[in-house]
Amino acid sequence: MNIEQTLNSIKQNNFQNNYLLYGEESFFIDKISNLLIENVVPNSEKVFNQQIFYGKQTDVDYLVTNLKLFPMLGEKRLIVLKEAQKLLNISNLDKYLSHPTKSTTFVICYKSKSVDKRKSWVKSIEKNGIVVECRTLYNNQIPRWINYALSEKKMDIKSSAEALLIEFLGNDMSKIMNAIDKLSQVVDSKSITIDDIQKHIGIHREYNIFELQNAISEKDNKRVFSIIHYFNTNQKKFPIPMITSALFSFFSKILIVHSNININDKELAKTLSVHPYFLSNYRKGARNFNFERCVEIISILNETDQKAKGILGNFDYSHIVDTLIKIISK
Repeated sequence: MNIEQTLNSIKQNNFQNNYLLYGEESFFIDKISNLLIENVVPNSEKVFNQQIFYGKQTDVDYLVTNLKLFPMLGEKRLIVLKEAQKLLNISNLDKYLSHPTKSTTFVICYKSKSVDKRKSWVKSIEKNGIVVECRTLYNNQIPRWINYALSEKKMDIKSSAEALLIEFLGNDMSKIMNAIDKLSQVVDSKSITIDDIQKHIGIHREYNIFELQNAISEKDNKRVFSIIHYFNTNQKKFPIPMITSALFSFFSKILIVHSNININDKELAKTLSVHPYFLSNYRKGARNFNFERCVEIISILNETDQKAKGILGNFDYSHIVDTLIKIISK
């Protein structure tokens, strides 16, 4: 069962005996476990029938004893094991997991890249519950979850606003959902616009890393240096490593565009792992910077990044202007 199916199943009060939630994307592990905490046991019964344990502070035998208890003044018990990856002798849960108490819902939050599915305790959960892998999302997978979250709030978001939010916050789902929560509370209309993102999430309308990339792709030298001048007056917000990293990613993606000239926009956006809204910037960049020039620019950016980190001599913020001159000079 995937993440969305699991969430929908819980909303329909269709609970499993055992849940194993694992993976690098802790946001989804927390979302699923919190939804179970909200729904399995009524609020009036939580004090009797709901317990939360932490792996580092928990003894397996004591945990199993609590798992086997029957509900008091209710029909269901909920046991949540957080930080399960820190639980010693977790394999000792196998005997319980293979014959779970029917009135107990047991949730294991295992925040690690993977679990060994050959282990008997994992196999027991697969047989008597569900295993949900919570992977880090690619950028092109995030819009679906933004819209999923907004649909719960009976809101939507303009494509341009969605794209800017993802480009600004990356694939950090916790930051994205915190931004969505904030926007849902301060935006007057039911549709989030790019103006809302710029006003409430702290992205300057004209001076941000995405406008810099756009100006470079268009070879708009005046705008490039106007943006960099603004960055220079806000060095803490726009450190050199962040700029070089963003430009490195930008020109690396332009190289991919050059290598995939015959595929359609949908496939290209998926290959680049970018929102389709920004695809025109990369195509524009490919027209203005050929393959060989992109390779040269990536080398320049790599040298700039090493200097900024003190690896290849002294470097200060003013030198980023020299880097940009080298980039747009041809």
